[in-house]
Amino acid sequence: MEHSLGYNLGMLMAVLVGALVGVGIVALLFKLKVMDLTFDERQERARGQAYKYGFWTLMTCLLLYGFSDMVLGRWCDVLTGVMLCVAAALIVFGSVCIVKDAYLSLKEKPRTIMTLLTVIALLNLSIGAMNLKNGRVVKDGVLTYGAVNGICGVLMLTILVVYVVNYLLAKREAGE
Repeated sequence: MEHSLGYNLGMLMAVLVGALVGVGIVALLFKLKVMDLTFDERQERARGQAYKYGFWTLMTCLLLYGFSDMVLGRWCDVLTGVMLCVAAALIVFGSVCIVKDAYLSLKEKPRTIMTLLTVIALLNLSIGAMNLKNGRVVKDGVLTYGAVNGICGVLMLTILVVYVVNYLLAKREAGE
């Protein structure tokens, strides 16, 4: 399925605008002190372990994606396959950080982060549902880039669930 030059340039512009908006939102969060990356030594060590696990997860998933493409043929767009691999790695990284109490910095508030994760998850899942409804997720038996928002939504939702469960368990242990 070949696309025109105009279509490809439009997609490139959409990705660039999305990246710029993302960078702008992160900059705003830093300016408003919602995000503050001040971690203690214990948290830094735990984050190092989480990076290691996330890295090896990413490498394993990329290899599996490459082998599956060779064996099964083209089952998804490259962007979608890579995004699946990145999502798996981020879930591992986030989960390890959350379990080892290294997800939030010393100055971040859990409820603010939970709200932010909820908004991002709902937004991406909504766009993913619209793409699914409009038939943009699977074309000719191939998972397309239309699935990326759904993948991002599931990623955020998974991290949110791990965070909430860990938060409630820690609160329960502190009460005992």
